Amino acid sequence: MTSRSAASTITALVIISCISGVVLANDAGSGGDVGNSTSTAYSLSAVNATYYGNLTNLADENDYYSISMPNNTGIYAELISPGFSGSNGSGSSSTCYNATSPPCDFDLFLYSSTGSTLNSSLNTTGYDAVSSNSTNVGGTTVYLNVDQWDGDGQYALIINIFSTSTGGGGGGGGNNSTNLHDAGRGYDAGNTYSTAMNLSAVNQTFWGDVNSVSDDYDFYRITIPPQHGFALSLDWNGSSLSPDLDLELYDANGSLLVYSWFSKPESLGPYNSSGGITYNIAVVAYSGSGDYLLNITFDNLSSSPIYNQNDAGTGDDASNDYNNPTVINSSIGQTYFSGWASDDGDALDEYSTAVPTNHGISASLSFDDSSMNLDFTLAGLPNPSNNIIDTSSTFYSPESVTSNGTYVGGGSVLLEVYAVSGQGNYNITIWIFHLDSDGDGHWDDNETACQSDPDDPASVPTDTDGDGICDILDDDDDGDGYDDANDSFPLDSTEWDDTDGDGVGDNSDEDDDNDGWTDLDEYQCGTEPLNYNSQPVDTDSDGICDLVDDDDDGDGYPDASDDFPLDDSEWADTDGDGIGDNSDLDDDGDGFSDSTETTCGSDSLDADSIPADLDQDGSCNAVDGDDDNDGYADITDDFPLNPNEWIDTDGDGIGNNADMDDDGDSVFDSSDPFPLDSTEWGDNDGDGIGDNADLDDDNDGWSDSDEIDCQTDSFSSLSVPIDYDGDHICDRVDQDDDGDGVEDIYDMFQFDASEWDDLDLDGIGDNADLDDDGDGWEDLVEPNCGSSPVDANSFPADSDSDGICDIMDPDDDNDMVLDINDKFPLDPSEHEDFDNDGIGNNADDDDDNDGWTDSVESICQTLQLSSSSVPEDTDGDGTCDLIDADDDGDGVGDPNDAFPKDSSEWQDRNGDGLGDRAHPLSIFDHMKLNPIITGILLFVVLGAIGAAVLMKNRKDQSSTELWRDDDYSRYQEATNTEYSEEATNEQPTMTAETPERLPEQKTEVEPIRVSEKPPPPPPPGFEDIDNPPSKLTVRADSWEDLPDGGDYVQTEPMRYVGEDCGTWIRQEDDSWILEE
Repeated sequence: MTSRSAASTITALVIISCISGVVLANDAGSGGDVGNSTSTAYSLSAVNATYYGNLTNLADENDYYSISMPNNTGIYAELISPGFSGSNGSGSSSTCYNATSPPCDFDLFLYSSTGSTLNSSLNTTGYDAVSSNSTNVGGTTVYLNVDQWDGDGQYALIINIFSTSTGGGGGGGGNNSTNLHDAGRGYDAGNTYSTAMNLSAVNQTFWGDVNSVSDDYDFYRITIPPQHGFALSLDWNGSSLSPDLDLELYDANGSLLVYSWFSKPESLGPYNSSGGITYNIAVVAYSGSGDYLLNITFDNLSSSPIYNQNDAGTGDDASNDYNNPTVINSSIGQTYFSGWASDDGDALDEYSTAVPTNHGISASLSFDDSSMNLDFTLAGLPNPSNNIIDTSSTFYSPESVTSNGTYVGGGSVLLEVYAVSGQGNYNITIWIFHLDSDGDGHWDDNETACQSDPDDPASVPTDTDGDGICDILDDDDDGDGYDDANDSFPLDSTEWDDTDGDGVGDNSDEDDDNDGWTDLDEYQCGTEPLNYNSQPVDTDSDGICDLVDDDDDGDGYPDASDDFPLDDSEWADTDGDGIGDNSDLDDDGDGFSDSTETTCGSDSLDADSIPADLDQDGSCNAVDGDDDNDGYADITDDFPLNPNEWIDTDGDGIGNNADMDDDGDSVFDSSDPFPLDSTEWGDNDGDGIGDNADLDDDNDGWSDSDEIDCQTDSFSSLSVPIDYDGDHICDRVDQDDDGDGVEDIYDMFQFDASEWDDLDLDGIGDNADLDDDGDGWEDLVEPNCGSSPVDANSFPADSDSDGICDIMDPDDDNDMVLDINDKFPLDPSEHEDFDNDGIGNNADDDDDNDGWTDSVESICQTLQLSSSSVPEDTDGDGTCDLIDADDDGDGVGDPNDAFPKDSSEWQDRNGDGLGDRAHPLSIFDHMKLNPIITGILLFVVLGAIGAAVLMKNRKDQSSTELWRDDDYSRYQEATNTEYSEEATNEQPTMTAETPERLPEQKTEVEPIRVSEKPPPPPPPGFEDIDNPPSKLTVRADSWEDLPDGGDYVQTEPMRYVGEDCGTWIRQEDDSWILEE
């Protein structure tokens, strides 16, 4: 074949290969383009997974997938279109081509097994999601349709399979208040901020449901993108109060920031954010239950002035933290800078500047926008909040602040701009000025006011009290609190008055009025220490004024108890007759002289105390020998003042003449055999001995003390103690009533001399009892069975409870298998253990210990009692092939798997009996599978080839027949695994024809090189076996260029891994590099 012919052929093949790119897609790892209808849908496993596919306008606008849903499951699917963040996994983005406005607009549809639409998503944002919602799709087949609407490229399809055994379908919307599948995710959003459902940071609106009883909170977590604002709105089915739903916003740590409680719809925002901040959104069911619609909207603020500031020339926004302000490098004199502030997101700009020693500061704030309202504050650092020097809060520009005489030199001050309302630019001018021109330590303005020279350091203001105010300006030079005009000593801070004019100030003068009484005495005596004519009274002239003297007359009696406080000869007047007792002969005024009362023993100072004379014989009782005149001298008379009584036997205060019980034994004398003997009053047996002294009052032979102990009547001869054994010790006190030698406290039969013990407390004495311990086993049997007959806790073992102890029983568990043949002699439910694992066959779920339970072996139709008979399990997943839906575990169900026992193969699209992974389809196979497109392409190619041949024949009639040198035997189907490491990678050399030279011409014509880049490789199926590449390609420009035989692995970055093709790693430009 000529060079031109070879080039034409290769060019044609390249065209075929390029145009066939759509046909050679690898949707969801299928190795090609999946079907474009439900009947040709590609089957996916019912597992959570992410798949990638490709759609192209006109050539491939739909991809259909089918999923066989297990019972009690639902589906939630997400579509990430090309160009949308996350479309290539892990937040990265695949490239969107040919879209009107990227990202690409692909749509997602969910169909039932009958082809009806369950849900659809037609978003234009590049993100779509569908859910089975409340429809029960478990046990059926569902279909997903990815539809190309605008643009070309690779999409990501994310499948989530969820359980509906406790709920229902997804939560995509509608009246679905019991399903608890919020945001269409197939499950309930968390009820706390720590379990919040994560949302993507995109504009979105979705349904959810809450219930004030069982699901009162739905939390969603979202991270705000950089330089974005956001707003929230919440609406729901029903009125504003039925149900009553609320919207709340929390920070990442669960602290409530803002809320909307009283509206319908509820709304929050918009809010500006610098981005990267995570918030938790809560939908709250205050009362009732129902479906809600939550809308989240983002606003890109990257071009807003708030994100394009140049405060004070920093290229950024000034600090909003007064503890870490933006530093301004000011100089003495004026310094200018500008800034920008807003009440929405940038209300505070904090600046600091240093003020040199002995300098002050003033600053001016100006702005042009009359709608702005800024506050301007000057404060000292550090702790500016506690050291505000000056502030300006006017509504007009300019505003000024100054240090106002506050010394700020040698430190830094804070200048704060606060945007009360509005936004815009502002300008700040700072003046730094000197405070002391002559350096004498006094500020210039102070020296001028004090009439000293501010430019002469030797001229300083006079300041007597050193209070910082010179005397000229000071109303109180000595600082004693008294104005100089009213101060008798204006330059002496310790004095200001001199009452007596003696030249000594009152503060140091002890007698200010010079009246002979000290100021302290006069204060205490209630006179005026500053008035000479006001002097204290002192009756006894002891130098202590009467007001403070306890004894004014000095008679030794305190004034408080002295009836004559100013008469030192009298101090008492008992009868109040105005005559002191010292002078009065009858002090108490009772008619008896003081001397008489003293003799008769009455009180001369008590008018109620007069001498007594009972018998009125003229001799007061104090000197009378028989006061009552009853003939009994007072000295022997128990009642010396009662003429009717003189003796009291019982000393009860009642004389015997009137006393009815003289001896006081509580028995009337009329009934008392011994009326004057208080120790006796009765004689029960009439023996002349009082009962108190008589040892046997009833004379019945039992002493009173015995009868008391035995609780019988000691006064009745008919009441005698019981004595069972006749030992003359009554039973009540007898320690062995029946006399059997066992004390009653140990004798369980105290009135039966033949019995004393009853071990089992059955009421039968042990001497007569056949089963002493009452354990149901006779005393004669227990020793033979190895137990104790006197211990109820010691009884024979009888496993089968047949009344025969195990020692004597040949079948202990009574399972009809003798113990010698029973592997479990004490377990009636077991007697065999086939695999000797210690678990009886009845309880053992794997009798032959082959690793397969008996129930599974029964289902899988193998022998349960043969360890050599086990179920077939191709993929080793623990499910036998007989019931395994995917025998080889390759993720493709057996009905759709052309090689159900080979995990490395599942497709045979050309029907040659060989798997497509190990034996890829040839170009001819692809042509057969796509006859329409192949026909069109062949028609175009053949037409081009025909036209080229015709032109060649016309141009060069002498050329050899076209294609004569073609040798297709050099080509065969090949795969990368068939390349030889020793083969060279030769390519045919392509040079342009050289024009015919003129005879005399010597100059050579430079050959024309078609390209510095080597020609593309031949299409699949036409590899040159004579010139294979020296090694595998190490770079693929896109996923479509990856070799067959691999699977995508969700890592970061993503990997494509296969046993034959190796490990490929995805790069940021969407190319793939083979890992060495």
